Amino acid sequence: GVTGSMSSGTALVAGSTIDTQIVRDVFGAVVKAAAILGTDPELRARLAEATAKLAPMRIGRRGDLQEWLEDWDQREQSHRHVSHLYGLFPSAQITPRRTPELAAACRVVLEKRGLGGNGWSSAWKAACWARLLDGERALENIGYAVRNYTTGSLFSICSKAMQVDGAHGLTAAIAELLLQSHEDELALLPALPAAWPAGSVAGLKARGGFDVAMTWKDGRLVRAQIVSALGNACRLRVPLAVRVVGDGRPVAVTSADAGVVQFDTKPGGRYEVVTD
Repeated sequence: GVTGSMSSGTALVAGSTIDTQIVRDVFGAVVKAAAILGTDPELRARLAEATAKLAPMRIGRRGDLQEWLEDWDQREQSHRHVSHLYGLFPSAQITPRRTPELAAACRVVLEKRGLGGNGWSSAWKAACWARLLDGERALENIGYAVRNYTTGSLFSICSKAMQVDGAHGLTAAIAELLLQSHEDELALLPALPAAWPAGSVAGLKARGGFDVAMTWKDGRLVRAQIVSALGNACRLRVPLAVRVVGDGRPVAVTSADAGVVQFDTKPGGRYEVVTD
C-alpha cells in the first residue's frame, strides 16, 4: 500500500484498522469452519500463522482507537464514517467486558464524531453505543436519524435516495439495545434506555439458534420466552435471579460466570424465563 503524511492529503494507507479487523474475522471464520468440518488442516495452520502477524488494534495518544497504523490526526473530527469501529460492531473483537481498554477508546471516537452524519452513519453509531452498553447515547443517535433522515415509513433518506443500510441499520441498532448474543451468551435488555421503562418485543434472533421474546416493566425484565431451534445450551446474562420452565416443568439452572446462568435445551424446546 501507499502511505504518507495526513497533512499531504494521502488517501491510501497500508494496514488500516478496519482492514485488519475484517481480515481477522474472515481468517477466524475459515479456521472455525474447517475445524468443524474436520478439513484443511494445512490451510488452518497457515491462516492461524498469518493472523498472528496482523497489526494489533492500537490506542492513540488522545485515548481514541487508531483508525490507521500510524497515530495520525483526524482531518475531519465529525466525519460520518466510523470505519475502525467495525471491531466493535458488527464484529465482536472489542467488548466492554473482554477488552475494556479498547472499548473505552471506541467511546472516545464516538464522542469526537458527535451526532452529525446521515442515516446509515447514525444507525452505525447507535449500534456501537449499544455495544458499549450505553442505551442513552444510542437512543440519541436513533432519534437524530428519525428526525433528520427518515420518512413516515421509517425509510432512511439522504439526498433524496433511500439508504437500505440506514433503514435496516436502525432496526439492528434497536435490536442491540434489547438483545445481544455476540459473546456466546444471550444478554437480555443489555442497554435499555430510560425512555423505554416498559414494553415487550418478539421475534428477536440470537446466535446459537434461539428465538427470543421479552416483556419488561420499570426498566427490569419480567419474563422471556426462548425457543431453541438447535438444542444448544443456553447461556443467559441477566441482572436478576431467574427461574426457567420448559414444557411446564422446572428446568435446572446453573451459575456459569458472574451474572450468567446456563440451562440445557432440546431442539424445538420452548422455555420461559421468569424473574424472581
